[in-house]
Amino acid sequence: MQSSNQNSNALQSIFGIFLQSMHTPQRVIETLSRMGVSISVHATNAAITSLSAKSHHAIRALGQTLLAAYAYDNFDVDLKKTGHTVGESEDTLTHLTSSLLFPLQHGVTCKDLRCSSTLWENSPLNPHVSASTALKWGWKDLLNLHPDPLDATGLSRRDRFNSWKMLSDLINFGPLYFRQFKDRLCNPETVEAIPVIKTPILAARAMHVCNSTVSGNIRSVVKLLQQGGIDDPEEIVDSDMDTPDMSEHVILFHGDLGTGERLLAAQQ
Repeated sequence: MQSSNQNSNALQSIFGIFLQSMHTPQRVIETLSRMGVSISVHATNAAITSLSAKSHHAIRALGQTLLAAYAYDNFDVDLKKTGHTVGESEDTLTHLTSSLLFPLQHGVTCKDLRCSSTLWENSPLNPHVSASTALKWGWKDLLNLHPDPLDATGLSRRDRFNSWKMLSDLINFGPLYFRQFKDRLCNPETVEAIPVIKTPILAARAMHVCNSTVSGNIRSVVKLLQQGGIDDPEEIVDSDMDTPDMSEHVILFHGDLGTGERLLAAQQ
């Protein structure tokens, strides 16, 4: 296991980063590095710095394309102290926010997302738009995305799928007699199938923000956009700073139900 080759120490590097993440004492890491089990503390810190720099550049490169989607959620860390005093009741629970970025796939372009003004002109949150002209969509409108006319037998697309599902369950899980018809069972009807694509995910830096409040969600969005290399053009002091103008584009954010409610409250 002892290896002095800097290009062939993958196991030692992974183990060294793992020991660092588990807050292993430096003396233990240095001892293991001399045994060839791990890399040294200095090498571990250098590796983490290098990985952080590469991740920073990758996140900014993806965010500045304006073709990235963001997702964030809260998590808690209990930072317990090693030494305690009598009568101490300090709260050691810290509220943080984790986040990630991933590129929009399936041929999405910046032109597709350049619709911010159109959405605002028809938004019920716009004070200059009357309630009668504002677009109001509900879940029932989703039923019109794919019209479902009846076929010659009087079955809709939903009815045909239910029929296929019943036959599939009968052949695969019913009595053994029906196994002989398995090769005659075709695939279900396809309706605008979305191709399966492997989406790369970039983990962003954790933020010391509690997003259980409206102001916390606003800070999370602003800080996350800054990690993606997107800043407010009116607040940029350095003219040489490379940041895209996203005022005319829509940027997608993902979160849980509480996130959606607080971001909606922030717009009102």
